[in-house]
Amino acid sequence: MFLSITVLRSLTQNSAKRVLVTSTTSQSQRLLSSLSVTSSLLNIQSPMVSQQRYAARKGTRERKLVKKAKVDIKKEEFVPYHIKLAKMKAPDGPARELEKGKPEAIDDVYVTRHFMTKSISLSDAVQFHKETNHDSVYNKPNALISVKIELDMKLEKKNRYLDNFSRILLLPHHFDLNPPRKVLAFCKTDETQEEAFAGGAEAYGGVDLIKRIQSGEVSLNDYDYFVAHVNMMAEIVPIRGLMKKRFPALRNGTMGTNLAEMIERLSKGVEFSTTKDNYDLDYGSVMVPFGRLTMETSELEGNFAAILKDVETCRGRSSGAFITRCFVISPPSRERFVVNPDHYVGKKAASTTSQNPVDEDNEDEEQPDEDDENVKSKTRASA
Repeated sequence: MFLSITVLRSLTQNSAKRVLVTSTTSQSQRLLSSLSVTSSLLNIQSPMVSQQRYAARKGTRERKLVKKAKVDIKKEEFVPYHIKLAKMKAPDGPARELEKGKPEAIDDVYVTRHFMTKSISLSDAVQFHKETNHDSVYNKPNALISVKIELDMKLEKKNRYLDNFSRILLLPHHFDLNPPRKVLAFCKTDETQEEAFAGGAEAYGGVDLIKRIQSGEVSLNDYDYFVAHVNMMAEIVPIRGLMKKRFPALRNGTMGTNLAEMIERLSKGVEFSTTKDNYDLDYGSVMVPFGRLTMETSELEGNFAAILKDVETCRGRSSGAFITRCFVISPPSRERFVVNPDHYVGKKAASTTSQNPVDEDNEDEEQPDEDDENVKSKTRASA
């Protein structure tokens, strides 16, 4: 019995060993087969990987060997956005009418666009417009006559131009143009208030008027302009925020001692402002009416000269012509006549520095003559 048990144990141990050996051998065979498959795959893919690396390195070497060419970057000047838009929508030609290269007309009748424009006197221009607006033609005998003034807006510095400006001018000879503007005057004393009333102020007052404006009883929107006497400078400061740009000041001629003159100029004067071209920055123009065709020619000429002299005071440089050309216009007629502005404002030389050396040379040349005369006079006196 004991022997049979020992035999069975030995048999079971041997069978277990056989099972272990068979399992280990099968696992080792599987592992070897997987290793062989992976090695075969690596052998197949290894040439492709090495070729890609070699191509990439070859490309980098070639790029490094190529010399980089230097590119000169030109700095562009700053151009504002509205000027860029204007250049994108630029007109076909310049705003200023250029007449270079045109021949001068010999005959009395010629096509104006093919020849140089001839300037005429203001009296002739007025007479021509009277004939055009006669009852038998346009039937506008009381038509408004205006002047279009072309300006050179250049300043002394390069690429600098004069800004737009606005003016109010009281012409020497009044004519019906627009209804009088409403002017409010700030004045303290009885004398200044009487002066404001005589000048034609719509309303006037002192500290009481300022309090009524602050409370909202008096609306500033009902008035076009505001003037103030010098002695009211401190009192009107609290309402500066309500007036904003219309606040009286010495520099714009709305504060001073002569209230009657300021009120008359602001209420009855001719208001005009320049318009600068967005493309040709050196070109500006202004249109100003200066009378009616029923007025006397001498009165029209006086108003015309006053306008040109006032515009000339706004020039931005000391040398060169500011007013380049003047057109006299009277709608509905489409005719326009050129009048030379030099007869009214004078002609300024383009550069005055070139004349100074010549003058100095002339003075040097005159000095020896004077010295010779002095020597001769001395010799005569000694004799």
